[in-house]
Amino acid sequence: MRGAMRWVVVLCCAAWLGIPAAFGETAAGTAGGRDRVDEVMGRYNLHPAFAKLGRGLSNVVGGWLEIPLNIHRYYSEQDTAGSLFTGAASGMFKGVVRTGVGAYETLTFFLPYPEQFAPILPTLPYFQRTPKRRPTALE
Repeated sequence: MRGAMRWVVVLCCAAWLGIPAAFGETAAGTAGGRDRVDEVMGRYNLHPAFAKLGRGLSNVVGGWLEIPLNIHRYYSEQDTAGSLFTGAASGMFKGVVRTGVGAYETLTFFLPYPEQFAPILPTLPYFQRTPKRRPTALE
């Protein structure tokens, strides 16, 4: 009985939200495969604000990734200990800055500053959208 009740609740919620039900029906009011959320976000131009929110949250959560990135960037085989400490110190400083900027962007995601939601810091290489290289047959 509990399982049947759960499905009734799920289907009622899906019908209420305008999500297509299980039978391949399209929701009334969706145009060209877009749902209500996309329509509202497009109408009020909310995409840049939520991109800023996502960027801020990823900087808050991933700010510490500056440490291994800078250790790798400063690494040299001639001066291993010096490059390790230099990279760690630089990474810690940049990580604190990135986390602070991420907190700022998260808290002010609804404001169009700086200039139409432009990023303050460049994206870390870990998060850049680049296609992954496919290995060849010989590798």
